[in-house]
Parts: sequence; structure tokens; C-alpha cells
Amino acid sequence: MRSKVMYLALLGMALSLALAPMAFSENATFSDLIEAKSTICYPLEFTFKRPSAVLTTKLPAVSFSHGQHANLACADCHHMWDGKGPVDSCTTAGCHEVLDSRQDDMSYFKAFHNKDAAYSCLGCHMKMNQERKEHGKDTLKLSPCSNNICHVAQK
Repeated sequence: MRSKVMYLALLGMALSLALAPMAFSENATFSDLIEAKSTICYPLEFTFKRPSAVLTTKLPAVSFSHGQHANLACADCHHMWDGKGPVDSCTTAGCHEVLDSRQDDMSYFKAFHNKDAAYSCLGCHMKMNQERKEHGKDTLKLSPCSNNICHVAQK
């Protein structure tokens, strides 16, 4: 009995691994037993590439994991998203299209570094740190910028 259970478990794992690429492909098909009303496709982990017109910096590029932020609603960060269509880039007209300034609230820089905006990485992490302090928990390392949770120093 035990060997049958082990065999079935191994067979299930093997099938899962074999079918995983289809599940994560752009044109994934679904079981005939379900009717998908909508799907969502996004990169699980990626590195931000600065647009060429953005002021340069020597800080390492920021890697991001949607998986680590799964407790947030998509619109918390993608604040211009209507919840239906594709998610536009932060540099889309009317959003954070100012590339050559760090002070302008509509700048690409402020999309990530606005201390007062809930949709901004820095604003959200500062609020999180305030809550963590109030509960006696360790805070996220936000400074110095050269080696924090965002701009991780290369080894």
C-alpha cells in the first residue's frame, strides 16, 4: 500500500513538472473542465531598467518580486490601472513621464521614491517601518541608498 502511494505521489510530481512550462507560457491552455473568464500574466521577478532619459546613478538596479508583494492589491502600486486592461508603464503620458527631474511629483524618480505617496515603494516601506516599530518588530533597511533592501550592493 505504501509503495502505491509513493508511486502515485512521484507520478503526480513528474506530471506537474512536465506540464509546468505550459502553465507559465504566454499562450497557456487550460483544462477542458474550466472556463476561464479572465487571466492575469505578470513577471514574478524582474529587474527595473531605467529609461535612457532618466538621470543616471551609480546605485545598483532594483530587483523586484511580485511574489514577495502578493499581500498587496495590484492597484496599490499600479494606481492608474483600471483593473481590466493592460498595466501601463510608469512613464506613460499622464503618470510619471518626467524623466529628467527628481523633484517633480510626476517624475519617474518619484514613482518609486515619494515618501508621502502610498503607491511609491519608499512611501509604502516607510509606512510599513512605522507599523513594525509600533509592534516592536525589526524594520526594513531603507538607508543608506547604496545598500538597502531596494538597491542591494553587488558582491
